[in-house]
Amino acid sequence: MTRLTTLDDRTLIERTLAGERESFDLLVHRHTAAVRKRVTMLVRNTADQDDVVQETFLKAWRHLASFHSRSSFRTWVTQIAGNEALMRLRQRTRIDAPAFDLDQCASEQVSPLELVLLAETRRNVRKAVESLPERYRLALITRDLDDRTTEEAARRLHLCPGVLKTHIFRARRMLSAAIFEERAA
Repeated sequence: MTRLTTLDDRTLIERTLAGERESFDLLVHRHTAAVRKRVTMLVRNTADQDDVVQETFLKAWRHLASFHSRSSFRTWVTQIAGNEALMRLRQRTRIDAPAFDLDQCASEQVSPLELVLLAETRRNVRKAVESLPERYRLALITRDLDDRTTEEAARRLHLCPGVLKTHIFRARRMLSAAIFEERAA
């Protein structure tokens, strides 16, 4: 296994498709943190998070032959994770919607009002991100949400790292202003 750790993702994918299961195990090991981060942003229930992560890698395994290196494996697998998480949320909403009661959410740690405020804050942040000019929105998402280094994100967006940092700085400043305006309204 140690000799495999020096191989890049593309080589590991080729070896996996050739039947080397250890290569896929290493891909899973390399990218689990990024997948879990994406899932955690969308799904709060720990058991559901674990299920979504597992389902993500199962789907990646099943569809690995359809991976066309237009993006990195990490980008591809985190996109699968996001889709799986959203599907899980939709299923939960359909199942839980009729029986939803704020009193059921009450706990000593988080009040129903705090849950509502948190959901409203998430909606406001999502709306603010969507309202950013495209270059700033792409910079922010590619760097922060896709869990890339500045250099990786800059290469992906065909920018120099300094320009990317400027875009991210401006995007964050615009987000802060938009969220502050929303709260003041």
